[in-house]
Amino acid sequence: MTPRGGAGDTPEALRSIRRGALIAVGVLALVNLLNYAHRNVLQPVYDDLRLRYEFTNPELGFIGSAYMFAHASVTLPMGWIGDRADRRRVIAAGIGLASIGAVAATFATGIVTFTFARVLTGLGTAAVVPVANSILGEAFAGKSKATAFAVFNLGLFLGGVCGFGIGQALGFPTAFLVFAAPGLVLAFAVWRLPVPPRRVASADGAADLAEGPSVFLVQARALLRIPALPWIIASATAMAFASGGYLAWLLDFMQTRMTHDDAIQLLGVSMVGGLAGVVVGGRVADALLRRWRHGRLIAIAIGMAMTAPCALICIYSQPGPMLYLGSILTLFFVSWYHGPIAASVDDLAPPARAATAQSLIIFIMHLVGTAPSAWIMGAVIGKGGHATETAMLVPTAMVVIAALLMVRAATVLARSTGDTGARTL
Repeated sequence: MTPRGGAGDTPEALRSIRRGALIAVGVLALVNLLNYAHRNVLQPVYDDLRLRYEFTNPELGFIGSAYMFAHASVTLPMGWIGDRADRRRVIAAGIGLASIGAVAATFATGIVTFTFARVLTGLGTAAVVPVANSILGEAFAGKSKATAFAVFNLGLFLGGVCGFGIGQALGFPTAFLVFAAPGLVLAFAVWRLPVPPRRVASADGAADLAEGPSVFLVQARALLRIPALPWIIASATAMAFASGGYLAWLLDFMQTRMTHDDAIQLLGVSMVGGLAGVVVGGRVADALLRRWRHGRLIAIAIGMAMTAPCALICIYSQPGPMLYLGSILTLFFVSWYHGPIAASVDDLAPPARAATAQSLIIFIMHLVGTAPSAWIMGAVIGKGGHATETAMLVPTAMVVIAALLMVRAATVLARSTGDTGARTL
């Protein structure tokens, strides 16, 4: 990874910039880990919740969707604020609210209060990714940007491992409390983070909260007029539906053909493939960027296209080597897109609107894609049985759609620049 530095920087200044950038990506990766641990701790405690509250599958799906609707609904405002306020405070406040939600869930008495607690956690976690992406976009040079974002997104899969593992080991409510405590420590660490200076000031010279929602909507519409960006958003939304559906119900699906402990073990092994995929996807994207202006989008399309056949292997294989291979490869390829998409959006957006652009794509992909996926699949599954296998084909079909949309995005980007070489960043 290559941190940014100006042409006139002294060697000492460059070392300081590099040190600050590496600290930033490390701390923010830990924050992202906690973010996804909060999100993923729900799935392994489904049985505890069924026993304690008598929740049905549709109700569990509704809780997951409520979390994502809340998460998505404030992502845009959080990104907009992140372009105008101290980004460290925005992230720190979000971490704190997520921890409050985790504690509140342990005092829930039924579907209403438990859903409300998960909504609080969803609101808090929404502050992290778009604002952190804007920080990393400033901290690292363009040709290694996707790799930096990939390191940040390692927290996504490590958080998934921690969420599933600790949720399985400790159950509800202990696992929720375990993830609440570190939030205070990380909030303080983020507050003290050596955030790099802004690349440019706001275009109108008035980057403050007084601009109002009307300006915010104008900026969002302007971002959507950027060639290729709407196609990238559409593809990311389809992929978010697929990822959300897999995440919410993969464990229950595995338990239709193996014991709960064996399913947890399989998912743990498969997460290694996801971790590798995050890194490889970022590296491949940065490598292809050196050859083509739209190279990062090509890398994303490749990962999406390879996910579908691997998922089919996973769905139709019986317990054994093929099931393990299919699961590992599914998580390997499905994770390619995280770093390259964030880097591509950062490349396309005006620097003064970096956090707003990141929040725009996250808002749409989670509100339209991730949020309804858990509930829709829960409704398809119903009481379980063979319907669980059929339901897993729904996110697999969405992966194929996502790949086709990303190919279109790459084509539009290549034509809009008229450049077949790598972009000078």
